[in-house]
Amino acid sequence: MPWIDYLHVSTRGYACEIFINGAPLLKTTADTPCLATPTISEWLVHGVNEVTVRIDEIAEPAELLVQRCEGPLDPGARADDDAILDELSRTPTAPAPRDRPLSLRFTAATGRRWAWETAPVLDLDDATTTEVHTLLDALHTDLSHGVITGLLARQRIKIAELGPRYGRDPAAVHAGMLRQFAELSTRGAWSVAPLEHEDLVLRACCGGRLIEPRTRDGAPALRGCGAEWALPLFLARVGGALEIVR
Repeated sequence: MPWIDYLHVSTRGYACEIFINGAPLLKTTADTPCLATPTISEWLVHGVNEVTVRIDEIAEPAELLVQRCEGPLDPGARADDDAILDELSRTPTAPAPRDRPLSLRFTAATGRRWAWETAPVLDLDDATTTEVHTLLDALHTDLSHGVITGLLARQRIKIAELGPRYGRDPAAVHAGMLRQFAELSTRGAWSVAPLEHEDLVLRACCGGRLIEPRTRDGAPALRGCGAEWALPLFLARVGGALEIVR
């Protein structure tokens, strides 16, 4: 079983957002405690990396703990003896100023360079916005008609990079996504939520190399009408075209 890097996040009384190398991982609210273990292996670069916590609100009692850990891929197998590599913490007696993000810098030896690291910085001008909307419209139309091949084609880089990192052959990942779609369709659980341009927010990430499209309330642009599926996605320009790289 592959070992991966992940964050162990525990918050109470903190509304904050957590990033790794500029990529948003997790948002918490001040009125709901949070316990989460998002993976970060797919965002680690060879050399210096940075975990950042942007704090938006603090409500007493407040506690914040963010640990960088290493352990087995299966979340159910994670145990107390997983390696804790770094830690950020704040308690009610030492609240962090909301106007100054907390940050943790560390080095990593990943042995590879991701496609998004060398992608050009994108300007969120009218031309790029139109290009993103056109891509999302095409994918949304396909999905609304029960066609998933276009979406898989746009994820070729993501599948090729993340499959091996998480111990899976890219062909098996591709086949698994087709199988999952078929199962949802067979159960009658397949639906596609409307896509409205005026409700979309295009967010620049990772120094402007990536764009994350979400709705104004934070939902992924491509998702089901209920909770049956959702596809958070990050776009980068690779080979001159916008591709889903995460």
